[in-house]
Amino acid sequence: MRAVQLIKFGAPQEALQYTELPDPTPGPGEVLVKIEAAGVCGRDLVVRKGAFPHVKPPIIPGHEGVGKVIDVGAGVERDLIGMRVFLSAIYDGTCDYCRRGFENLCRNAELLGEMRNGTYGEYVVIPAKFAHPFHGVDPKAAVLATCPISTAVYVLKHIDVERKKVLVVGAGGTGIYIAQLAKVRGAEVYVSTRSPEKASVLKELGLGVATEGEKDFDVVIDTVGAPTLERSLKLAKRAGAVVVIGNVTGEKALLSPALVILRQLRVIGSMAFRPWDIYEALDLLKRGLIKPLYVEYKLQDAAKAHEDMERGRVMGRAVLLP
Repeated sequence: MRAVQLIKFGAPQEALQYTELPDPTPGPGEVLVKIEAAGVCGRDLVVRKGAFPHVKPPIIPGHEGVGKVIDVGAGVERDLIGMRVFLSAIYDGTCDYCRRGFENLCRNAELLGEMRNGTYGEYVVIPAKFAHPFHGVDPKAAVLATCPISTAVYVLKHIDVERKKVLVVGAGGTGIYIAQLAKVRGAEVYVSTRSPEKASVLKELGLGVATEGEKDFDVVIDTVGAPTLERSLKLAKRAGAVVVIGNVTGEKALLSPALVILRQLRVIGSMAFRPWDIYEALDLLKRGLIKPLYVEYKLQDAAKAHEDMERGRVMGRAVLLP
């Protein structure tokens, strides 16, 4: 099969290699999925830079994927063959976090694109229970539900935004969907961006574009991380809330505790999503409540997709098409 491998950490053109690899085969309890669309997540960029010590090149990146089951291993019902599925994270289901409904925090999670080959290829093998059938959404839009929109769904389960003034910091591949969903949930939503092109799209979606000096937001949702986190704390009103989901650079942030203490802020972390959040995200797409925004790239152009994302040229998501 043709695939993109992370061969070393570094810049996109040096780290990502389009190559020919043996076709994978499913083992017991597994399915073989022919990828129809793969999303490029901001986390993929951090992985490529070498921020996570558990990632050992060479490996096929990517955890966002939609496709069709074309083969199954021993012990898997053959009725799955031909079904369109989305892929979720692999969790054990038995640890203390999984038992409490936090599968996204599983102690023994196995991450596609980091601990086993991911979705930047023509095919991927995954345990059958983590290939979830769905219908009614085009694959190129559906792949957005497998991370950015489901992340938005999960974020807004942490905090009530109805009738609140909300700032989303960053109009990237996740921020644009959090902003849309917050508006659906009844918030007055503003997004901070330095891109005139993105600002124009935000206005078309009925979202506000934050101006310099605007502050006192009830809720600030930071999708960037270290470069913006201190400012996000300053933009929240006293007794407001700051939700942190972004880590696009992988850098550490230096913060003064006084920003949190003297303003009596709630700081909330939100980690990814659970499989059923993806079904909720798909339903939002089916109902037309979320507009899918993405830029298509051929699989062999994955390095360019990474470059364009780093330079803020992608509105919504970069989607790789094998």
